[in-house]
Amino acid sequence: MSAWRSAVFVTGLAAAAAMGCQEKVTTPSRCPALCPASKVELADTLLALADTADTSVRGFVLIREATYLLASTLDSLQAVTLIRFSAHDTMWTVSGTNLDSLYVGTQDSLVLTLSLAQRDTTVKNLRMVIWRLPAQFDTGATYQSVQPFLADSTLIDTVAIADTAIAGSHTFNIADSLHIPPGDSGVVSLAIGIVAPSKTALTFGSGNLSTAPLLTTYVHARAPFDTATSLFSVSPSVALFVLNPAPVQPPPGILAVGGIPTARTLMRLSLPKLVVDSASVVRATLLLNTVGAVGGFAGDSFYVVAEPVVRDYGVKSVLWPDSATSGIVLVHQGQSGQIQLDMAPILRFWGTAQGDSTPRLIMLRGYPEGSILGAVNFASHTAGALGPQLEVTYVKPYSFGVP
Repeated sequence: MSAWRSAVFVTGLAAAAAMGCQEKVTTPSRCPALCPASKVELADTLLALADTADTSVRGFVLIREATYLLASTLDSLQAVTLIRFSAHDTMWTVSGTNLDSLYVGTQDSLVLTLSLAQRDTTVKNLRMVIWRLPAQFDTGATYQSVQPFLADSTLIDTVAIADTAIAGSHTFNIADSLHIPPGDSGVVSLAIGIVAPSKTALTFGSGNLSTAPLLTTYVHARAPFDTATSLFSVSPSVALFVLNPAPVQPPPGILAVGGIPTARTLMRLSLPKLVVDSASVVRATLLLNTVGAVGGFAGDSFYVVAEPVVRDYGVKSVLWPDSATSGIVLVHQGQSGQIQLDMAPILRFWGTAQGDSTPRLIMLRGYPEGSILGAVNFASHTAGALGPQLEVTYVKPYSFGVP
């Protein structure tokens, strides 16, 4: 481009910039009427949520559905694990011989394999205590009802758990022999507890999404082939634990999250339309005050997740499946006071075409649910100033027109 053409081009741009929105157009409106009147302004509001409807229910993940088994001597929670192992085979085939099968004669020893999940590594000299239970023990047993079976007369073994033992599979030689009454038909049921110099807890995999306990029996064949040996490993047919105090539904005024059986909280929010807008919400924080300290293993942590409900069926409500619309906060064992949960993704979702017709209802739950011992209680809307509050920063509406 020549020098003079460049000059004309630059001069034209400057003139256009100077005119801005001042040019009149042929449409009925003028451009200044479409320009923002002022700069963007932010506003903060704190909603007390006093008219919020909230409720908690326990039982979303049951003990038998949890991914862990628990043994505990904590003052706040005592627990014993109960396991039933089905009978192992009574014969085995031997390759390379002319024998069809060998029959089990005598039992040599028992080995219990457990996958440790969580333990307090500061507690040393931890021992696992194993008792024999009636083969067909009551699966509806309570902590109190199993106490008579945790006696010296039913004790099978006490085995040490190494101070260095961490998460993973560990085997424990629990007995050189174990008499199985004929009426038990080979079924072996065990109760597992722990003892240590200080109060503590231990979890290991239940077989639900994790390594299951295994009971391995080393055997000799019947005479005259009693020099032949084999081993049989069986997984539990029943695996659960009993608690003291027994699980109960959260009392009125308490919003419970987590624990086992797991608890969830439903919160129905009454919100001004102004703060439910995908374009205007900058920040939104749900302020929750704990009732007591967050429970769980020493030094442990877990997430509290808020998810929007798309179909309101009470405690069986359907949650929106996209995790990007969820709020989340990490809480720590022993934490207390105010906990702040990010609600901006949910408010923005409610401001979209998809979320506009959904109820202003959220579900609070722990994560990973059914895999953690952690639990937290929050004050409900009946607690006045300590009840839930929602702090929102949003863009104030602005009018169009000539500045």
